[in-house]
Amino acid sequence: MARSETHPAADGLPATLVDYDGPRPLSPEEVEYFATHFDHHHPAFGQDPHPVYKTMHSRCPITWSDNYGGFWIVTGFDEGRYVWQNPDLFAAQPSVSVPHGLGNSRPLLPLEVDPPLHTKHRMLLAPVFAPNRMNALEPKIRQICDELIDAFIDRKECELVSELAQPLPTKIFVDLLGLPREEATRFQSWNYQILHSQHTDSTGGVRAKAGAEVRARLAEIRDERRRNRRDDIMSVLIDSEIDGEKLDDEEILDHAFLLFLAGLDTVQGVIGFQYLFLSQHPEHRDRLVREPEIIGRAVEELLRWDGAVIAGRNLTRDVSYAGVSMKKGHPIIVVNRALDRDPRVYTDPETVDFDRDPKGTMAFGAGPHRCAGSHLARLELRIVHEHMHRRIPTYRLKPGHVVRTRGGNVAGVDTLPLVWD
Repeated sequence: MARSETHPAADGLPATLVDYDGPRPLSPEEVEYFATHFDHHHPAFGQDPHPVYKTMHSRCPITWSDNYGGFWIVTGFDEGRYVWQNPDLFAAQPSVSVPHGLGNSRPLLPLEVDPPLHTKHRMLLAPVFAPNRMNALEPKIRQICDELIDAFIDRKECELVSELAQPLPTKIFVDLLGLPREEATRFQSWNYQILHSQHTDSTGGVRAKAGAEVRARLAEIRDERRRNRRDDIMSVLIDSEIDGEKLDDEEILDHAFLLFLAGLDTVQGVIGFQYLFLSQHPEHRDRLVREPEIIGRAVEELLRWDGAVIAGRNLTRDVSYAGVSMKKGHPIIVVNRALDRDPRVYTDPETVDFDRDPKGTMAFGAGPHRCAGSHLARLELRIVHEHMHRRIPTYRLKPGHVVRTRGGNVAGVDTLPLVWD
């Protein structure tokens, strides 16, 4: 099948989507369009995706979209887990993005390779993200969280994304990776261009330019670490070996580039969605204030309710599965945000229930490619909720604010102004 990486307007595109000019719920016609011609990068879809997922759940757990040259979409929980757990059939190469490309010129290690090579590279990161090492970061995370809250608590208002959701994981991750904190803003800009410009960047030029600039800066840091080791991931990568051989320069950059992408966006997106919900549902917010002991369970339920991530794979051979016939070479995306609202698995999946029996969400994926940083992400989320609900228990969404959310491979909230008494 001839494939195009551009975004052609599929037949039947509603005029309201062509002229989309701001946040609003999707109309029934628009929901139907996206359920048939799925486009996770369209700004209108990013603003209101769950009615589309609900429609897709009512039909088939795997469907086809003719956008971006054509690709399959998995919204069913069991089917998504099957894709995650079978890399021999659903490969990470040539890319985990639809359209292809995350600003890299070669497969990202270890994200865009599969076992056995993936296993060898993944093992390098296991000690870095081991639970005991992440737990040792807890005092530092708590200190940074309090410092960020200190900066706005007396104002009785904040813009949560730019003042907490974005800088918290960024400060933690730039320290882990050995990046200078003063460069955080530049790295955040590159991150946004790579992960959130697909809808407007039809040729991939913006992503490629940002990717090249990131790799160039990471290469400078790598070369400096060769001269002066530190207690950071870049130094660990330089000293790591696979089958008795040191990583070469490009392999080191692959790992650092992937950690940069993962560390600066996913947790930010999840924090934004969780506080968007809590700021509009005071009964849930108040319960976390009264019962801080349930915060760990609440984090899992809120991750189930909106995990934010979409992951891509590629068919290695023809296969018939879940009622559809897929061909070798077809791209397929697993919509983790939809898997965890599958009504076949969860009772009343659209409702947030902190007493729900956790079943193990798919927010961090499954199988060999399951997110290596999931323990760190959960720790950061728990600490944010503990500190915010202890120090600012009456926050709410600023009256009159219209929330803008975005889709893409990692969804997020653009701005979230909160106020409190």
